[in-house]
Amino acid sequence: MQGVVTKLIHRALIYADHQEFLDASVPFLRQGLESGDAVIAVVRGSSIDDLRRAVGSDAVTYRDAAHWYSQPTRTIAAYSAFITEHAGARIRVLAEPDWDGDSAAEIAEWTRYESIVNQTFADLDAVVLCVYDRRGADQGILDGVVHTHPELVSVAGPHVNDAYRDPLTVYADVDREPLDPVPPDAPTMTVDDIDLSALRAFVGGHAEDHGVSSARLHDLLVATTEIATNAIRHGLPPVTCRTWAEGNDLVVDVSDGGHWQPEGLPGFLPPDPMVRAGFGLWGVRMLCPLVQLRTGPTGTDVRLRVPAR
Repeated sequence: MQGVVTKLIHRALIYADHQEFLDASVPFLRQGLESGDAVIAVVRGSSIDDLRRAVGSDAVTYRDAAHWYSQPTRTIAAYSAFITEHAGARIRVLAEPDWDGDSAAEIAEWTRYESIVNQTFADLDAVVLCVYDRRGADQGILDGVVHTHPELVSVAGPHVNDAYRDPLTVYADVDREPLDPVPPDAPTMTVDDIDLSALRAFVGGHAEDHGVSSARLHDLLVATTEIATNAIRHGLPPVTCRTWAEGNDLVVDVSDGGHWQPEGLPGFLPPDPMVRAGFGLWGVRMLCPLVQLRTGPTGTDVRLRVPAR
């Protein structure tokens, strides 16, 4: 097992049925209450009532996983807010990530998220139990679980996970996967002016044609403007925007000829409020459900994806 010693205890259980879920979850929550921990259970809505009845305490905070796990950056922000609200207390989290049915690209980013937890919250006095339903789960999800949790839980209890990978290795694996090719008939425009009204009109027109809601359109235009501005200021020409429909999603791709090598966790954590900076990649990730960044010798691509509704 790779990695450094941390305060954080991050475990995963891959369960076979609802009873196994309850058998692990209920004692886990009760132990937290008995220890005076700040306890939160982020689980599927259908499980909340079962846990309330079994645990029998109003001291547990319950949240519906379907809303909590809308996108990785928002999820990190939500957990950070809970931690801040309970500053000084030990944190106990029962988490049932809800990304069944997501695309391979989305699963890869959620895998990155699970690994980010190990790095970002390494010094937090907390114990986290992530529970995954084996029934019908995508194999990519289960593979990610094994690679991102330092400990696994079985009927015999928790044990060290020898398949765990260091976060930097996980990030590199995700970023090594190439983006899908741009469709040859994708509408394209060259971005060469810091006044980006033409870009907004270009993206906005295609978004409206695809049926993107007004709220999502606003977020997409703000995010696209931020990415294009960064490409103009910090990248190399040509800066190009392409957009196309893919199923129910609209994809917007902004590329430039520069080779950006970001350090740390680009855009996954909120910026330091003491440092004056722009909206940034963090804001872009907050606005778009899926943001993919790839950089290499031929240039940098930032790809945004939003559903029509």
